[in-house]
Amino acid sequence: MRLLRVELTRLRWRRAVVVLLLACIAVPLVLLGGYAWETRPISDADIAEAREMAARDAAQPWVADEITACEAEPEMYLGPGAVASDCAEAMTPRWENYLYRSELELTALRTDVGAAAITILTGLLMLIGTTYAGHDWNTGSMSNQLLFEPRRRRLWIAKGAAVLLTGVVVGAAVLALFWGGAALLASSRDIAAGPGVWSTIWETQARGVLAIGLAGLLGYALTMLFRSTVATLSLMFGVAIAGSLLVVAILGDDAVRWLLPTNFLAFVLGGFPYYDPSACVQAPDGSVTGSCERVLSAVGGGTVLGVVVVAAVALSMWATQRRDVP
Repeated sequence: MRLLRVELTRLRWRRAVVVLLLACIAVPLVLLGGYAWETRPISDADIAEAREMAARDAAQPWVADEITACEAEPEMYLGPGAVASDCAEAMTPRWENYLYRSELELTALRTDVGAAAITILTGLLMLIGTTYAGHDWNTGSMSNQLLFEPRRRRLWIAKGAAVLLTGVVVGAAVLALFWGGAALLASSRDIAAGPGVWSTIWETQARGVLAIGLAGLLGYALTMLFRSTVATLSLMFGVAIAGSLLVVAILGDDAVRWLLPTNFLAFVLGGFPYYDPSACVQAPDGSVTGSCERVLSAVGGGTVLGVVVVAAVALSMWATQRRDVP
């Protein structure tokens, strides 16, 4: 515990870590603010602007031409049973058509902006774990630390626990702040959540907090393995870009099931639909029926992610024990 407290102190005083922690707080709140603005209620000023735009467009010559053409052949424009007198009202721009704004919906917020916030926090915690371990190797302070604590595995675990604990605490605090703001926003607009919505949201956030904490541990473990921040970041970008292309090239249409983003979203959201050609049903006439989709469960997605984390941790601890420290 004393060694853990030392590592938490060292982590807290790292400048790059402080900047990344500030980003962990700011970015989700900015996302929530953007969603709040996009779903803001329609005001009188918005209605007045829409009326002005509709009146301006209604005065355009093309509107009169469309009305004249419609009156000549009303059924072709408006469907069976239409008469010429219906054309003016149907073809003239209405101000209601200039006003469209999504309403705040907690379920959509969970799967869209909420999932994006968890994804961003996951990436930032991976950077925190990477820069925390990479600094010790780049500056050569790792050898000095081993003079005070020669048991390498004990030191590895203390550092990893510090990163994991930081990720869990930061993830829980930021997501609680995010959803607290969302709850206040919904309350201010008199929007009530449906049955079971909040329980689903909290389950998602619990899995998100776990993913955020393990992401920090994964970044730390990879950097302890490669002993270089640049190498870990290169691997992360390589997996994010080239890794998906490689999986698709090898597995073809079946690759979506094994892509890391698919498994990550399945774990966090409690299930994720993906395209699977084997799920398509072919009719006797050769046409394809059905949705051609399968749903990857949270357990399935979490299993793949867990294997990645466990493998990285095991290799990292083995390398720390076996390799020489400069």
